[in-house]
Order: sequence, then C-alpha cells, then structure tokens
Amino acid sequence: MAELRISTKWMAATSGEPEVRATAALLDMYVDTISLTRNQDLWAETVRDNVFVSAYPLAMWFASSWWRLNHEPLPPQQPGHDWRMVHELGAANHGFVWPRVVFIPDGEAIHVWAGASMTPDQSVQYLQTLDVPRTIALPGFQQSLERFIHSVLARLDAKGLAGSNLAHLWALVQEDLADPDAARRRKLEAELGFDPEECPEQALNAALQWASQVGDAALSELAPAIAASGASPDLALIGQLASAGGIVGTPEISPDSIVHLEHGAPWERAIHDARMLRHQLGNVSGPVCNSSLHDLLGMSSEAAANWSVPVGRSPVAVAIPVNDRQLQFVPRKRNPAGRRFELARFLGEYLSPSTQKAHWLASTDLSTFRQKYQRAFAAEFLCPIDSLTSFLGGDFSSYAIEEAAAEFDVSEKTIESLLLNNGYVHHHGADSLPYRMAA
Repeated sequence: MAELRISTKWMAATSGEPEVRATAALLDMYVDTISLTRNQDLWAETVRDNVFVSAYPLAMWFASSWWRLNHEPLPPQQPGHDWRMVHELGAANHGFVWPRVVFIPDGEAIHVWAGASMTPDQSVQYLQTLDVPRTIALPGFQQSLERFIHSVLARLDAKGLAGSNLAHLWALVQEDLADPDAARRRKLEAELGFDPEECPEQALNAALQWASQVGDAALSELAPAIAASGASPDLALIGQLASAGGIVGTPEISPDSIVHLEHGAPWERAIHDARMLRHQLGNVSGPVCNSSLHDLLGMSSEAAANWSVPVGRSPVAVAIPVNDRQLQFVPRKRNPAGRRFELARFLGEYLSPSTQKAHWLASTDLSTFRQKYQRAFAAEFLCPIDSLTSFLGGDFSSYAIEEAAAEFDVSEKTIESLLLNNGYVHHHGADSLPYRMAA
C-alpha cells in the first residue's frame, strides 16, 4: 500500500481572507515518492514539486468532504457534478489552481488517480500523471488527512484565528467519529450519495432498518449501487428482492475448503482462491461445465435454467440466507453467459473468509473491493488465464477471442478483460483517469 504525505512551508501573503492569508504556503503532496503537485510555473519560469497556494481551502475541502471522500464509491456510469465535487481535488478551488487528482474509495482503500493539467490560460501547469492508480489503505489515508488538517488548525491558532469555520467543521466531524451511531448514519448517508444530514430523515431511517436483515457489509455494497441507479434512498428495492423468490442452493463447500491469502489486492486474492478451488476439484485448467458450477452452489441445474429474472433492470443481484446452509439466489442477468458469470461471482463471494455468512451476499456493477474480488474470481475460475493464452496461441484477433469465449462459455468481454488485465493487450490512448474529464 502507498502512503499519502501533504506538507507545507508557511509563507507570507498580503491578500485574501484572514484564514487564507495566514495559511499561505508552499504545499507539496506526495504518494510515496511521486509528487502530485509537481508543476511548471509559467510566470516564474520554474519547475518544482511544491506550489504556492493557501492550505486553508484544501483543509476545508477535506473536512467538508470527509464522509463521502472515504465511503462513497465511483458509480458505474459517468459520475455527476455532485460526486465530482467531493472526490476531485480541484473542487477545493477558492481561486487557486489545484492538481488534477481524484480520490476513490473501494471500502478498504483509497485509489488515487492523477492526470496532467496543461490548461493554456493557467499560470501553473501540473505535470504529474499516474500510469496506474496508487492504492492507500483507508486508515492510512484518514491519518494523512487528519495530520494535514491539524497542521492547518495549529497555524491558525498561532495566528490568533482559533475560531475558524474549519475548526467548527472539523469538531463536528470528530464528534461524529466518536459516536458509533452517528458515524454509522454518516457512512450510510455517504454511500447513498448525500452530505451529512442532507439525506431525508425518513428515507435514512428506512435504509438503516435493512442493516439487521442484510448485514452491514452487504448494505455497504447494496446502498451505493441502488442509489447510483436512481432508486429511492430508502432502499425499498431490497424488500422487492427479498420477496422475488429465487434459486435455492445449499453450497457443498465452505470458506474453510481452501487456504486463502490474508493480504493483497482483490484480484490477487481472487485469483489465488480460484486456483486453489480448481486444484481441489482436480480440474486445474479445463473448462467448467454449468452442472459443475451448479453442484458447487448446491442448486438444481433445472431450477437455474428455469429461473426468470423479475421485470425491470435491477442494479444488484443477491443471495439471501434461508437457514444455516441454504441460500436463495436472486440473479439479475438474463443471457446464459452473464448468468453463468454471475453465479461464479456468488461462488467466490461465498468462499470469501470475510463474508458474514448469516447475512446477504451482494453482486453489483460497482468497483468496491468485494465486487472487484468477485469479478476476478469468476474470470479466473471459469477461464484461467494460462489456459486462455494457451488456447489463443498468440492470436488475439476478434475471431480468436470469439472462439475462446465459446470454448470457456464466457462472454467476449470477459476474455478481453482477462487479456487486458494480464498485459496481453493494451488500451489505446491515455488511461490515466478513471472517467472522462474536461480538459
């Protein structure tokens, strides 16, 4: 995991509000040894790793964005203005030019993306681009922000400005963090896409009621996925899923069936688990037939084939515990390859040692740690990368990919993702930011 460091060298300033003047600084921001603030100052004709700004608006942005910055994942579609204002560093604004940096939480870590900012009419041109996002453990990220905010507050105190808006706002954040019930509400508000106390009280209370039934971990997956789809924040959709019926299965394996990795990226843990399961099944590299997949989940192939997805396009699929061993699977994919991949995702989620077995399993289109693990597990279990590349024999044409998809009974998109993620093919064009941004 990477480390975020923000440091300031306090400077004198003669303009701006008192808090802005008092916290004028040469500021630098690093992820490990990479300077995110490396810039070319066109007026001074210099290139340096720090930039002359005020630390106050940045600290205010971190404090005001705290809950959503730490807990609101990237939506599956192009994020809207409201999401971007609490995840893009440039929203700190206040008349200063900030680097093009995006912070995206996945439930266990923060992913930092950065792209160069070379707007012609700006005096400061930021030069740093990250070829891949850097991952910072969530506690480490929070500690870095806390240290920075405290340093700004100490500077304000030293300048006789102790009663600032920042001090008041940060005190509210600290108060909520110290109260488990308040912290739980703030986290769920953020997952639903709301700032503190902005979610309608009735809707928030209704959403909270689902926690005891589905489990906190599942609710943190379901809430942002349902909210991103535009559904009601009271999460009434969960009730519809609970009454939708489903495919009953009694998995014949358990998380203890395989040895898991205790650390690593979600895809590393997922690939390890998928290979361990295949090894245990005695099928290291061959295709997995539907009946074998159904048997692992303890469900009838006939029931799986006859399951009809409820009318509408659900943003989530779930598996609901019936008793100590049985699950009721409620898939959402209609096409055979998509349904097969979805069931393989549930297999991976069920095998995960961190899963609360007494609560629901959730599968969504989000890029949280759990969802990334599921997708990587399903891809490796159904179509092992070594078997795939052996089958393709160096031919990555569309025709060969189509044949591979038929051989392993997965979608062509799954084949393309496996080849891309393992470095056998590459994206065309710049890929340094997670979504389309204005120049």
